[in-house]
Amino acid sequence: MENQNQKSTPTQPNQRLGSPSQELHSTSSNEQSQKRNSPESPQHESHVSTQSPKRSRNGSFPPPLFPQEIIFEILSNLPVKSLLRFRCVSKSWKSLMADNFFIKKHLKRTQNDPEFSKKRVLINIADIAPRTQPGSTIKSCFLTLKSIFEDPNVNTTEIEYPSKNGSHSDWIVGSCNGLVCITIRENTVLLLNPTLRVSKRLPNIGFKKKRGYTVYGFGFDASVDDYKVVGVGVFSYPSIVKVYSLRTNCWRRIQDFPFEVFSNEAGKHVDGTLNWAISSGQDGDFSIVSLDLAQETYKEMTQPCYGDGVNERTLGVVDGYLCVLCSYRKLYAEVWVMKEYGKRESWTKLVSIPYLPYERSEMFLTPVSVSKSGEILLRYGGNILLYNPKKNMFRIPMFPYDVISYISQAEVYEESLVSPTAVNQHR
Repeated sequence: MENQNQKSTPTQPNQRLGSPSQELHSTSSNEQSQKRNSPESPQHESHVSTQSPKRSRNGSFPPPLFPQEIIFEILSNLPVKSLLRFRCVSKSWKSLMADNFFIKKHLKRTQNDPEFSKKRVLINIADIAPRTQPGSTIKSCFLTLKSIFEDPNVNTTEIEYPSKNGSHSDWIVGSCNGLVCITIRENTVLLLNPTLRVSKRLPNIGFKKKRGYTVYGFGFDASVDDYKVVGVGVFSYPSIVKVYSLRTNCWRRIQDFPFEVFSNEAGKHVDGTLNWAISSGQDGDFSIVSLDLAQETYKEMTQPCYGDGVNERTLGVVDGYLCVLCSYRKLYAEVWVMKEYGKRESWTKLVSIPYLPYERSEMFLTPVSVSKSGEILLRYGGNILLYNPKKNMFRIPMFPYDVISYISQAEVYEESLVSPTAVNQHR
């Protein structure tokens, strides 16, 4: 009988015939359960493969599996150009990089980078050679803003966008979160991301052609998570104002602008507002007027006490702060920044810059950026130069442009994944 029972019992895969098998059968059911659940049991070992990973058909090993949180952290710290290359790694990576939360997280880390390693300078080079129509070319610097402070040689590349024409007078309105607003002959407005090479042409603003001009401003309204372009038609008094919303893709008229804006003055974006330098009063005094993008209300901004001898003032934005550069009869210039937007007591004198001792020296214009060490990048006539206040020294970055051209604009923009064509991205 025993032989019959032994023959009828099937042999287990990991068992050998003989005494070990007999010992296994002689153990109690509790002991068998403990062995099955113990780390040394064969069934537990089957979950951990001791074999090397199998190759795919093309001979490569599959990528290691990381938690989604780690992948998110790694990718959100990479530059945009690297992310664009990595989109083809997998569908999940491509989907992650198009996710609104990931885009905002990546943008925030770019903006908080103290080394400016993911920010670049956009320059508008005007051609002043004798011809029927003067033209301009908008270029982006190959080097990051951080490198411009460190390297004297700066290479550039032309920015491609629709309706680009060398005979047109294109103008940089401003930049915000990696998007750049450009106008072509005042009536064509574009939003583009130079890093993604994606652009969007806005609908016609609808201003009837009259004597006068149109100025623009570009900014972000955080209250509705929307990018807006403001057009001010200076044809009569008061000026007509229209606002474009990227969400709705249309223009609408708001309250008229009760001031006269300078023809070459674009609105400066700071903390959800657009700010223009205007000429007010009978004496044409320099004033600053802001438009709140959320409330759509105007407000005249208070200014610091400049002192006597100011003959020129220009409005700008430096590293997110509203600033004013004051020239004192070409003896020296001062840069004032508003550390807390809307508070007069927060105006702070950032630096005093001596003018170069040349008879025909150019005017200092608004700063572009300030390095971590305090060095200032600013426009000087048709050039860009660096001033080190600690050493009281000037340095000129070498931009490759013709002697018959000059830099008419310089704008800092951030590399980002924000696209002007992804409407759902802004919801």
